[in-house]
Formats: sequence, structure tokens, C-alpha cells
Amino acid sequence: MVRASLNLLSKTELDYIHNATLEILENPGLLVPSKRALEILEKAGANVDYEKTCVTIPSHVVEEALKKAPKTIKYCARNPKYDFTLEKKEIHFTTDGYGVYIRDFETGDRKKSTSADLAKWAVLADSLNMIHVFWPSIAPADIPDAVAGLHSLTISLNNTEKHVEGDAYTARDAQYEIEVAAAIVGGKEELKKRPIISAVQCPIAPLGFDKGLIEAVIEFAKAGVPVVPLSMPLAGETGPVTLAGTLVINNAEVLGSLVISEFANPGAPVLYGGCPGNIDFKTGMLAESPEGGLLNASLAQLARYYNLPSEVCGSCSDSKVLDAQAAYERTISLFPVMLSGPDIICGMGGLEIAKTMVPELLVIDNEILESMLRVVRGYEINDDTLALDIVRKVGPGGHYLAEKHTLNNFLKEHWVPKISDRKPYDTWEKAGAKDIVKVAKEKVKEILATHKPEPIPKDVQKEISQILKRYEKEVLG
Repeated sequence: MVRASLNLLSKTELDYIHNATLEILENPGLLVPSKRALEILEKAGANVDYEKTCVTIPSHVVEEALKKAPKTIKYCARNPKYDFTLEKKEIHFTTDGYGVYIRDFETGDRKKSTSADLAKWAVLADSLNMIHVFWPSIAPADIPDAVAGLHSLTISLNNTEKHVEGDAYTARDAQYEIEVAAAIVGGKEELKKRPIISAVQCPIAPLGFDKGLIEAVIEFAKAGVPVVPLSMPLAGETGPVTLAGTLVINNAEVLGSLVISEFANPGAPVLYGGCPGNIDFKTGMLAESPEGGLLNASLAQLARYYNLPSEVCGSCSDSKVLDAQAAYERTISLFPVMLSGPDIICGMGGLEIAKTMVPELLVIDNEILESMLRVVRGYEINDDTLALDIVRKVGPGGHYLAEKHTLNNFLKEHWVPKISDRKPYDTWEKAGAKDIVKVAKEKVKEILATHKPEPIPKDVQKEISQILKRYEKEVLG
């Protein structure tokens, strides 16, 4: 059980943000350049201008959508042992999304990523206990952009047994992704019961949507595939420079997407999502910052305010290499988010604000997550943990190492690292004087050599291959 111990915003402040968001949805509203989405919104009771592709959404429509939205969502996986439910009790983690580069863990070279890199990345994530959801973090340069999304999804599904979180840029992309996932679980109705995929769909800040992306949202909603509207306003650029103003932009985009999903298919699984941040005011570029941690922690609170499952960002860095900056920046952004208790935190394994994926960093992140989660979970105070009988038994001057109470409780109370070094200096030096990066590289090599996720059955792979051929023929001609 996670204790959401950090509450940056009071109930009054959350009400203030909610009411401000409702005002923004009514004036100026949202840009929705999709006739299909506008028709759904108009039928729901929104005011639609088809010529300008603008919509204003009355507060009662938003409230109705919030009532329709499920309060818990089941995330399933190819292997049911990795199934879990988003119910605001545990934090789960996913890899970062769509880096165009990967750093070779053996040579250290930064290079364009490939489909083979994506497959290895999926295997690595599959082996790590703190990675619960796989977001295809590698954008394969060896696959045409027009068909890369579906290929990335199938590569991911074949190389991890865990839940896969993808995306789709058009309604047809979404339909094909649904078809692939349905082939694995045994049909579209079964997929509704066991959604082994979900979809991140990003609004276009400020206050807009892409035609293809929002029409993909509609397809996923109808198929019962969970959707994460991951709003990404940047304070000072695509959102007001103030953090509160940027929160309102994020909130308006998420609630707008939620309205479309819930009126496309009442009860459609939607997560409250966001990855707001800010710019470096020296360069105008996206920057990793303490403010990003504050914003994402606030989003986790807003999700609980609406009683919605959530996915927010945490843990990234502007650093180009595995150094102290990479460590402290991801820690500064991650800790407040973890303390705020969202259902899912994305952002593991990336440097350069997720442009470059680093295999050994994903292993290190797994260690960081374990240690931080130990802090977040806190500890219990009861008769057993107070241990008064044991204190009386041992008495002054004794020790507790031989006590059964110690044996029964040390793993419950104390975190044991997997790759961090706690040996004395001389012992560490004799063992090769390896720093954490070298240890993590060796761990990556070991995992890739020994960890073998169960592949998709051959008859299903054959069916998926036919789906891919149809998709390529339709898209590429």
C-alpha cells in the first residue's frame, strides 16, 4: 500500500483549479480538427463551430463524462501474472517513450535506434521487477515512419510478457493495433476483458488536438483499450509561465479528451495523464527541472480529486551521459511525484529529456525505484513492530541478531539493494573497483544473454504477420 503523503494543493486550491478549468473549456474552449470528434461533442451537448473546428464544453457535460468514467482500470498482460489494477493503492512504473537514439552499453556510442534495439530494450524491461508497463522507448530508424507504430507494438508484444503502452497517429493505425492485440488474446471481446495494450495520446498544447490522434482515441475508446491523454504544456511556452496556469491547460486538455472518450463509449477506460514541464528561459528548449516534479505531483492530486486512475511523468534528465547530473535531476523530479502516489509513473531509462535511451540506466533506475518506494511505503507501528517483549528479553547490553523476530522482519523492514555496493573499500577494490555504471553494464549483458520472455505462439505470429502485410499494403501501397 502506497501512502500518498505529499499534498501540494489544498482542497480549496483543487476546487479553484477545477473551476478555472471549467471556465477555460467554456471560453475559449478547444481546437478539435475532426468532424467525427465534433459530432460526438455536439451530441453530448457541447457548442460546436464546424468551420473553425472549435468547441466549447459546458460544465454539465464535463461532470457527466466524469460520472461515466471508470474509477479503476485493469491493466492486463500476455502473461496474467503481470496483470494489475489501477486503484490508487500502488505505484507502477513504465519505461520512457520514443527516444530516437540509444547508447550502446558496450561501446558507449550514441546511435540511431533500430528494431533490434527495441527488441532488446523490451527483453531488458521484461526482466526488471520495477518496470510494470512497457512503453516502446525506441523509435526504430530502420522501419518507415508511416508503419513504425504498428511494427513497434508487435516487436514489443513479442519481447515482453508485460502490458504494452503504445500510441497511434490515425484511426486506421488504432484499428490495426486493436486487431493485433485481439489476435493475441482471442478476439476483440476478450480484449475488452483483458486489455493487454493501452495507448498514450498527446493533446497539442495549448488547448488543441491533432485530427488523427483524437480519432485514434475514439477507436480505442470503443474497443475498451485504456487511453492516457498525456498533456504536455510547457510553462512559459505552450502554457502560462505560472505553474497554476499550466496546470489549468493540462487539466482542460485531459478533461476535453475524457469527454470525447466517454461520449464515444460510456465507461471507456481513461487515465488522468500529463507530462507538463517548463522551458530553459536561456534557450527556449524543454528543460528538466524541480518545477516539473511539482507539476506532475500536482497532477496526481488532481487525478485523486476526480477519482480517476492516473499516469504522470517523473525521472528524466537533461544530462547527455550517466553522471551526477543524471542522478540528481531524475531524483529531484521523481521523488515528489512518488510521494504524491499516482497509479503509473513514466520516464525510466532516458537521458536528454528522453531523446536517448540507455540500457544500463534502466537497470540503475530499477534500483532507484526500489529504494524510493521503500521510503514512500513508510512503516507500521503495532505491537509486533514495537517489539517490547523482545526488548525486555534482550535487555541492556544484548544484541538482536539471533532473535527470531529479527529473522521474521528484516526483509519486511529493510531494503536490500541488487547492484549498489556496500562493501568496505578494500573488499570493493579487490573485486575490481567497479562503479555503478560498470556494474549495471554487466547486469545488462547478463540479462540479454539469459532472460528469455515467452514469445507469442507461432500460429498467432503468423496471423499478426498477415495483419502487418495488409497494413503495409494499405499505408505504403
